[in-house]
Amino acid sequence: MPAGPHDVLELAMDGLFRRRGALDPSRLVPGLGASLSESLALGYLAAGPCVQHELGSYLGLEKSTVSRLVAGMTEKGWVERARCPDNRRFQKVVLTGPGQLASDQIAEAMKQRHERWLAALTQEEQQALAVGLPALLQAMTADAAADG
Repeated sequence: MPAGPHDVLELAMDGLFRRRGALDPSRLVPGLGASLSESLALGYLAAGPCVQHELGSYLGLEKSTVSRLVAGMTEKGWVERARCPDNRRFQKVVLTGPGQLASDQIAEAMKQRHERWLAALTQEEQQALAVGLPALLQAMTADAAADG
């Protein structure tokens, strides 16, 4: 009997979770020493400076966790913190030159990996992913918002 959509989704989510090591930046850029959270933060900050609570919201992390994350990236020389001039209560986080380089290295490594994965798919499969994955993410986001 063919698998239904629930079964396909369950198998896919399970497989993605078990292969989460594929997202490990230390495997992508050996010697960089970036955690997954740091890699995501660097990518977000590559678009421009932001305040810490905005970074936390993007990453889905608590305030104290974001503070530790930013402190660690500051120690590595990837970011600098400064008070926002228009609201001194907020810390603005800015990429440094080495932080931009680390972000660029991670982005290029991920691009190369994605290209390899996509090359293994047919054109139809690539198109299905382009439609299905954003739709699934939208449904997951809406469900999470409804939960509170």
